[in-house]
Amino acid sequence: MKRALPWALSLLVALVFCLPLLWLLAASLRPARLVFSLDPASFLDLQLWTLDNYASALRRAGLIRASLNSLLQVALIVAGGLLVNSMAAFAFARLRFPGREPLFAAVVALIILPVEVLAVPLFVTVRDLGLTRGTFPIFLGLALPFVAKAFNIYFLRQHFLSWPTELEEAAVLDGASVWQQFWTLALPAARPALLTVGLLDLLVHWGDFLWPLLLTAREDTRTVQIALSNLFTEPPIDWGAILACAVLATLPVGVGFRFIQRHLVAADASAGLK
Repeated sequence: MKRALPWALSLLVALVFCLPLLWLLAASLRPARLVFSLDPASFLDLQLWTLDNYASALRRAGLIRASLNSLLQVALIVAGGLLVNSMAAFAFARLRFPGREPLFAAVVALIILPVEVLAVPLFVTVRDLGLTRGTFPIFLGLALPFVAKAFNIYFLRQHFLSWPTELEEAAVLDGASVWQQFWTLALPAARPALLTVGLLDLLVHWGDFLWPLLLTAREDTRTVQIALSNLFTEPPIDWGAILACAVLATLPVGVGFRFIQRHLVAADASAGLK
């Protein structure tokens, strides 16, 4: 009985948080005339369920192309960010050089700046670099400004600070260079932290709206959030297609979180001792 009550409360809280997602999924499978119906029987009647909304979403929003564009943007940000941010974090954590602390303080200060503040100067910089014209340059423009991230550098630095000094001393005695220490010892030990920041980048940039809106004037470069927003402005407004598009746009994030959730830990120094 003592264990049943906490389980019941946990299930109730989970249901409260999951209810909007369950409604979103159920409403996307119903005819447009019943999308906003509150009749419980209409949700349970399987004969009313239809995939027409999903077909409409794929056709009207160009969701497949938009999803591939978003995946390319996120892949460039995650791949470049894991390398750049981990190298910077390792340098701040384990190397000694003049001005290290003031420079790291300046990096941490950048965490408080939202993208809305930086959007105009970033756009001017990207435009001057010629990354607003052409398909591939636009994708570089979507990704490059967000490869280096202050929060990711800070997060990974805290992990590298917990790296056992005995490993570093043993590597130095064996003649390992700084690059070898980073690549063969520190980086494998930081895998949980790297997966964490990679997932955070996926969550943040899969939902990007403002920055892609500034850069993707062409239809073939639109990301998934821009494609979804177009369903609100292109008549007729079909709420069934909008909800179906929202479900499909949520799937990659949900799948990514499902497979990486067990790695969402700050550090696991024991990985370097195996």
